[in-house]
Amino acid sequence: MIKANEFLDECLSLGFNFFTGTPCSYLKPFINYVIDHDEFHFVDAVNEGDAIAIAAGVTVAGKRSVVMFQNSGFGNAVNPLTSLTDTFRIPMMVIVTYRGEPGGHPDEPQHELMGQILTDLLDAMKLKWAFFPNESGQIKNALKEANDYMLTENKPFIFVMKKDDVNPYELQTKRQNNPFRFSIAHKDEFKFAYNERSTRTDALKSIQTVADDKAVVIATTGKTGRELYELDDKENQLYMVGSMGCALPFGFGIAFVKPNLHIYIIDGDGALLMRTGSMATVGAYQPQNLTHILLDNEAHDSTGGQSTVSHNVSFASIAKGFGYKHAVSTDGLQTFQQYLSSSELKEGPTFIHFKIKKGSPKTLGRPGVKPYQVKERLEKFITSK
Repeated sequence: MIKANEFLDECLSLGFNFFTGTPCSYLKPFINYVIDHDEFHFVDAVNEGDAIAIAAGVTVAGKRSVVMFQNSGFGNAVNPLTSLTDTFRIPMMVIVTYRGEPGGHPDEPQHELMGQILTDLLDAMKLKWAFFPNESGQIKNALKEANDYMLTENKPFIFVMKKDDVNPYELQTKRQNNPFRFSIAHKDEFKFAYNERSTRTDALKSIQTVADDKAVVIATTGKTGRELYELDDKENQLYMVGSMGCALPFGFGIAFVKPNLHIYIIDGDGALLMRTGSMATVGAYQPQNLTHILLDNEAHDSTGGQSTVSHNVSFASIAKGFGYKHAVSTDGLQTFQQYLSSSELKEGPTFIHFKIKKGSPKTLGRPGVKPYQVKERLEKFITSK
């Protein structure tokens, strides 16, 4: 058994000072210690997949990150681990607990199956992993192996933590006792029939006009990224592929560590509905440099135009309920452009909901640069700022 500070101090010496994740009793000493010490940053993620996406954004922004969660939630992380970190070649340290370990401590019935398959699942996903060090003398070598792999392969390294690997550490920081302070008041302006709405291309042109050389633009998966690329491929843009719903937590990670850059996140209704909870993280941490733009065509346009349920959702009121500073909705292009250029709305977090219609250019192609090349290009852009 080791002390939390022994492992975390060694992490710090290697540059790992950003932590995110979801709780597990095995992880309690680590989470408590990180929260208590100012040399670390800890962000509460609402689920395991969001934690991976947040850490990916942090890594691209130039910080080294650690994700921690219980193995019962590993399934929530499978999609971003296979289609975000692997596809874009983004390294991070991941600590997964081993609840339901075969032959281990008796545990709750819901952990039994995941405990049986965890290590096989890691192997099937081609993830490099090792058991978490449970003796002080093992820490340096274990972290060296993990660090060397991440630096060489640009991929995540997984530590599997067993029960009682870490001594208890009680939280010293007291929870704030402030009253709930947000109003859900917002501004809606809808007046056009569906077929009278603007196109996605119109919206993307407007966004590119306001996104200057001190801005980063993250486009959600599917036709949004493809259209943005064809309009004007720029070094400050990243086009999500796969990892549906991860554009917001990924962009939040960049915004969190790069307050000097303005981050525009272009979302889709299907993607946002899939990971709506990430809006709560934005509201909780209040990144003033984040503008979250929802292009809502009420359809999964990239997969055949199947309907979503967004026609029945008041996204702006949800954004305000989650704590966004500003939230507005419109279906008019001119009003949308006014919102984008508004100095008042520039100080976020800001949510702009723009209803559009389905459809893309008939000759729409695909990006001619590979995802990891887009990521490397964006990393250089961010470093230069």
